[in-house]
Amino acid sequence: MKLKIKSRDGAGRTGIMQIDGGVEASIPNIVYFDTDRFKPPDFAEIVGVYDDRETGGKVRIRYPEHPWLDRDIYPASMPSRFHSTVEEENQIIIPCDMEAIVNVKRNSKINLLANLVSIYPRSRQFVKNVVKIREKAGYGALLLAPGIANAQNLSLLVYMGIDLVDVTSAILWARKGMMFFPEGMVHSKDMEELSCDCPSCRKVRSPSDMGFKDIMMHNIHVMNQELKRVRYAISTGRLRELVESRISSSPELAEKFRILNEEFYQFLEERTPVSRRTKLKAVLLDSLNYPEVKRFRERLLERYTKPEGASILLLLPCSAKKPYSLSKSHRKFREAILSCDNHHIVHEVIVTSPLGIVPRELENFYPADRYDIPVTGHWFEDEKRMIRDTFREYIERNHYDVIVSHLPESLNKVIIEEISDVLATCIDNPVSKKSLDRLRDVLKDSISQYNRAIKPSERFRNSIKSMMMYQFGRKVAEELMDSCDQIKGSFPNVRIYGKGKLLASFSPDRRMFSLSIEGARFLFSNRVYTVKVADGFDIKGSILAPGVLETDEDIRIEDEVAVVRDDRICGVGIARMNGKEMMDMDYGEAVKIRYHT
Repeated sequence: MKLKIKSRDGAGRTGIMQIDGGVEASIPNIVYFDTDRFKPPDFAEIVGVYDDRETGGKVRIRYPEHPWLDRDIYPASMPSRFHSTVEEENQIIIPCDMEAIVNVKRNSKINLLANLVSIYPRSRQFVKNVVKIREKAGYGALLLAPGIANAQNLSLLVYMGIDLVDVTSAILWARKGMMFFPEGMVHSKDMEELSCDCPSCRKVRSPSDMGFKDIMMHNIHVMNQELKRVRYAISTGRLRELVESRISSSPELAEKFRILNEEFYQFLEERTPVSRRTKLKAVLLDSLNYPEVKRFRERLLERYTKPEGASILLLLPCSAKKPYSLSKSHRKFREAILSCDNHHIVHEVIVTSPLGIVPRELENFYPADRYDIPVTGHWFEDEKRMIRDTFREYIERNHYDVIVSHLPESLNKVIIEEISDVLATCIDNPVSKKSLDRLRDVLKDSISQYNRAIKPSERFRNSIKSMMMYQFGRKVAEELMDSCDQIKGSFPNVRIYGKGKLLASFSPDRRMFSLSIEGARFLFSNRVYTVKVADGFDIKGSILAPGVLETDEDIRIEDEVAVVRDDRICGVGIARMNGKEMMDMDYGEAVKIRYHT
């Protein structure tokens, strides 16, 4: 089986699968049955059969004729002898069980998740089984989840990493008169009028006129329409938003979504780009555990160090406009800061949810540069706890002589619970004249205690170093900036040179630093963000996955990576797959090359 991936979001992905001698189908997709009683619709790309019948040029997946006897669908509580993997030509039947003990190796086949139906109601076991199988089978495998999909849960299943589902549920629920909708299921007798314009519904006047086949075809059409929405959402980086809109009316689905976010962070983080163009919409409290949000906090605390010489910490509230410095409120804060002599000794840190705290240097990195939250002035306990924990650990790692808080009272109380020795400057509203005057006076008084003035160029250089620490890690940042003898331009159009050669530049488009060949040498010397290709491999516009021999597993999509051949740097570019996926896949672009030797 060949698999070509076009776009990714969460563990979901779109692309083309090729099987059965060159027959192709899109993923994610739905398997439609071809039996004596049921025929697949014209738009079907994948057909499930129980025998060797021809499928008219469509991808064929063999289903067991007797699911119980052939161990396709059976209770997870069955004896252990039932839980054995069965491998066929293009398929592997993988049993799911209550302990999520998965016996499968990396493969490039369709992995049918047997007896998933019986585990589905048990959310934690269900999520654990799917995640473990997805991880062990690898990126080159397709996961088929039979018997559980409907229009409401389809987006969540794909977000979890399931590539294929079938119409079993659409048929079984149609027998009971239940009609599928993206918001949930409704019995046909409970509907006063039809709210659907599918071909099946257009044939009847009212829901009461619909028989089993009418409802079944309605369910199939609704699932197909939802599939199209899922594919579009993946291609635009908005699959999670679609998932959240579907789970809002289902406690059962919300439960699975939260378990996935809270307990399987590493699984999702590995598949989450470090930069993207779409805005992060943090509408639910679940956003505190989004992979890009938790990763931001982790890198802030583990990699980042405040700029050298910054001795006064100034805590500021966030703004609706991002980056914060473009907002009216933060321009007023800056005016107050700039009115002070030696103001480069002040370090601005924004307090916000769901990120926790954002140093001014990091406001241009994703997701700090483009997120949106509902602003009510009320802080939930989970948000307060997250801010307290993040702030406490940050202060333990970064020492300041003075802490000034220009936060509203409700948020200032959260900070004071951790550190009582805080100079509060917000009297009523952070941007009121009284508050800004108070801020200016407190800063001037605090700054006056320092005799040494920090030059603008010195602070600028130290800020860039802190930014690089966040992106590449401390050691790479320190070595690269030690080699820097000239910085040209002003932010965000900054270029960093060493001995007359360009080392790095900040990309306003990607909101990250881009490296030159010379700059990439610091990645290679530290054995981080490095992709090794075969000796003699021709480096041109892209590195394809088959040419990759070895990678750093910490590489994420959109990371800067150094390409190594014959134990020498031969290129630098942008990762289009994460490190593990580069090793698993036989097709697709692994690295988009910017410079090569």
